[in-house]
Amino acid sequence: MGLLPENELTIGLGADMSRITNGPVVNESLETSVPGVFAAGNVLHVHDLVDYVSEEAALAGESAARYIREADAAGRAKESAARIPIGFDGGIRYTVPSSIAPEKVGKYLKIRFRVGGVMQNRKVVLYLDGEPALSKKRRVMAPGEMEEIVLTEKLLKQHEDLEKIEIKVEEDA
Repeated sequence: MGLLPENELTIGLGADMSRITNGPVVNESLETSVPGVFAAGNVLHVHDLVDYVSEEAALAGESAARYIREADAAGRAKESAARIPIGFDGGIRYTVPSSIAPEKVGKYLKIRFRVGGVMQNRKVVLYLDGEPALSKKRRVMAPGEMEEIVLTEKLLKQHEDLEKIEIKVEEDA
C-alpha cells in the first residue's frame, strides 16, 4: 500500500524491474517475467486514480485464473508464440504493459503511460507496423496524470502478422 512500489518480494523472485517505475515489467496479462507471478496497482507504477488500480487488479486476477486453468501438470502455462515489445517516443517515459502477445489480448487492452513533462496541443498516435492505427488528441498532458490508449481486438485482427507496436506523442497540427 502507498504511493511508492514496495517490491522486495518481486525483486526476491527475480522479476525484471523497470528503472523508471521501480515496479516489475509486465505483459498484457500483467504477468511479470517470473511465470505465474502477476502484479497490479502501485506495485507496478504510481497511479493517480484508484479506478486504474481496481481495473488492473481485476485484469491481474483474471489473468492468474487463466494461467492456472491453462497450466500443465507441472504448473506451467503455455508460452506465447510471439511477444511484441511496445516502443514509445515523443516524451513518453514508460508504458504498462511493456509487451504483448496479440493472441492473449481480449476485446481490448488499455496501455497506460506517463509523459516526462507538461505538453500542450498534442496527439497520441498508436502505430502498428509503422502505420498510424489510432490517434487521440490531448489539449494538455502532464507527468502527474496517467494517459492511456486502447488497443482493440479489431485493430489487432487488421494486423495479423504484427511485428512492431509504437506509441508516440506528436504535435497536433
